[in-house]
Amino acid sequence: MRSGFIEFIVKCTWYDDENIWVAQSSNDKFAMTTDHGSFDALLERVKIIIEDVAEVELGYKGDIKIVLDVVRTINLSTAAETA
Repeated sequence: MRSGFIEFIVKCTWYDDENIWVAQSSNDKFAMTTDHGSFDALLERVKIIIEDVAEVELGYKGDIKIVLDVVRTINLSTAAETA
C-alpha cells in the first residue's frame, strides 16, 4: 500500500506591466521557471513539468501535491494613469 505524496511549492506571479504570469519553484528537489499569458495555461504547463521532474529526475510515481503561492504585482503609476 502506497502512502504519502511528494510536495512542490510554486510561486505564481502576475506582472501587470508585462501582462504575463511567471511560475517559479526552487527547493531541494528541483528549480523551475516558466511563464504564460494565461493563468490556466500556466498551471497546465507547471503540472506537466512537475510530473516529468517527479518521474524522470526523482524516480517518483506516486501522488503529487502542488502548493501555489499566487501574487499579483501592480504598477501604481500605470494604474493611476489609466484610472
